[in-house]
Amino acid sequence: MSKLLKSIVSMAIAGAVSTSALAADGTIDFKGEIIAASCAITGGTGTSVGGGKGSQTISVDLGKVSTDSLTGNAGGSTIVGGKSINLNLDCGGTANGLKTVRMQFDPNSGSGIDSKNNSLLKITAGGAKGVGIGIFNGSNTLVNIAANETISGDLVKVGEAGKETYTAKLDLRAGYVANGDVITPGSANGQLPFTLTYE
Repeated sequence: MSKLLKSIVSMAIAGAVSTSALAADGTIDFKGEIIAASCAITGGTGTSVGGGKGSQTISVDLGKVSTDSLTGNAGGSTIVGGKSINLNLDCGGTANGLKTVRMQFDPNSGSGIDSKNNSLLKITAGGAKGVGIGIFNGSNTLVNIAANETISGDLVKVGEAGKETYTAKLDLRAGYVANGDVITPGSANGQLPFTLTYE
C-alpha cells in the first residue's frame, strides 16, 4: 500500500471516529412564554431605587464592618451589617391573570458566585477576602443564588372591575457572611443582576 493511500485511509478512520464522538445523547426541551407584564420598582424605607422599568438599579449601602464582627461566623448564615431591602412593585394593569412575581438572580453576570460558599455573592475582585454577600428572604433564610432560589411576592389586585391594577411587595435583606477563608480587609462591593418573572 502506498504512503498516499495509507494517509487517506488513516484520515478517513480518524474522521469516522470524530463524527461518532459528536453523537447526541439527549435533548434539552426549553419551554416558556414572553408576556406583557411589566412592573416598576420603588424602594420602601431605607431602599434607594433608580432607573426605569427593565433597567432599574437598587443601591444598598452595607456600611463599614469590622473583621472582628465576622470572626466565628465562618460559613454561617448570620447577617453582619445587614440591611433590609423593601421593594414596592407597581405593575399597572399588565399583570392580569398572574398571581406571583419572583426576583430571580443571575450572579454569573455580576460579580460571580463565592468560591467557598456558592450561596453567597462574590466580592468584586481586588477587595476584601474571606467574606461574601448573602441575600436573605423575608423569613431570614439565606437564599442560594447559585441554585436559582428566588424571592417572591403575591400580586395584589386593587381597583374596580375593568380598571384593576396590580401591586406586589418583595422583602429581603443583604449582609456580609464569612465564607470560611481567612478574612482580610478591603472594599466589599458586589453586583447581582436580577430579573422579575411572573406566574
